[in-house]
Amino acid sequence: MRRISNKTWAMVLLISMLVILNADNLVLAPNIDAIEKEFGVDDAAIGNISAIFMVIGAAASLVWGYLGDKGSRKRLFFLSVVIGAVPCVLTALAQNYTQFFIIRVLTGFGIGASYPTAFSLVADLFEAKDRVRVAAFLAASVGFGTVLGTLVGGYGGAAWGWRVPFVVVGLPNFILAGVFWFLVKDPPRGMSEEGLKDLIAEGYVYPRTIRFSDYRRLFTVKTNLLLFLQGLAGSIPWGAIPLFLVAYLGRVRGLDPNAATTVFLFFGVGTILGILAGGLAGGALYRRSPALVPILSGIATLVGTVLAVVFFAASWVQGYWVMVGLGFVTATCASLTGPNVQAMVMNVNVPENRGAIFSVFNLTDCLGTGIGRFVGGLLAQLLTIGPALTVASLFWLPCGLLLLASAWVFPRDVRNLREDMRNLGREMAGGAGPGLSAASAPGPPS
Repeated sequence: MRRISNKTWAMVLLISMLVILNADNLVLAPNIDAIEKEFGVDDAAIGNISAIFMVIGAAASLVWGYLGDKGSRKRLFFLSVVIGAVPCVLTALAQNYTQFFIIRVLTGFGIGASYPTAFSLVADLFEAKDRVRVAAFLAASVGFGTVLGTLVGGYGGAAWGWRVPFVVVGLPNFILAGVFWFLVKDPPRGMSEEGLKDLIAEGYVYPRTIRFSDYRRLFTVKTNLLLFLQGLAGSIPWGAIPLFLVAYLGRVRGLDPNAATTVFLFFGVGTILGILAGGLAGGALYRRSPALVPILSGIATLVGTVLAVVFFAASWVQGYWVMVGLGFVTATCASLTGPNVQAMVMNVNVPENRGAIFSVFNLTDCLGTGIGRFVGGLLAQLLTIGPALTVASLFWLPCGLLLLASAWVFPRDVRNLREDMRNLGREMAGGAGPGLSAASAPGPPS
């Protein structure tokens, strides 16, 4: 019988745990009205919880990203999953709004911490040409998790009340985390880089480690700067729309909770298919020309902007199946970008900085998502929920334009990384031989 590789175990378990971990993120979305009624709060209060949730996640991501570039990413990912699962289950025990607020915020720590370590792991497990496809699977797991959480929260909340769904989505990760701990090994840093992989396979040790000064270097990579900005803008709609979509469909379109949840399901399925399609298309385009990846992403995001505005603002969008179809197509177009952006980040940053870059990148995403949830809740109070979601959707416009602009700088940054790794490989081969320590090895170029 063929033995299952560490790479396969890692991907299966990473995907499974991210699905469950992110299911917690939107369990409350279909139960907003019930939670608000029980605790005596409004949309703005729920938006505040979700905003702080994302801020705490961003802070955790920064810490975990730095630690992951210094030590064991396996250990840190395991801890992030456990930290996220415990308060998820405890949410069911909240007796008032203050307890609910604190527990939900703590859950955000685990979700935020998981992001940089997961992507840093897969960047070393897979070569550059495969990273778009792999990033698509990881991003799809996040999307699938949010859909799963909404379904469990929607259908489960209608049957059992809003508390039980948090237990249902929290418990599986305790088992999965244990399996991950015993079956997955930390991959050697740099094992999949051109110019280094043969040396790493022979026993050489990647000689560099992150330094605080490297955070400044991250902002000298032009692709990073553009992707930071697009992530901040593009995350605002992804913060507001999933959180308030079910409520919008009930209040404005008059759908009952089950019908609204089903429309959200198709929106979620469109998101997942868009992520997977974006990863497959981006991988094929990357092999032809790296510049085509941001071009695809930018065009898809701009089309998604138009469709989202039509969905929330056009009075002629009527009928259950029209909303199902338009929501599905909108989500598909808007989500094509995700895995391509993540793969672009992997392919322009050195291995010892990938945890750091993904933590900073997650910071912009978390800030954007948090702003989206806060502004969505605030505008829903001031303008009603329909105009609030229309305004949020318009933030995809600058996101798409910034992605198109990155087509001019991304190919050059890819070439720079390849040359850096080839130079490092030549230095390693001429150094102390297999087992070379970080202390005796050359540092990163200035």
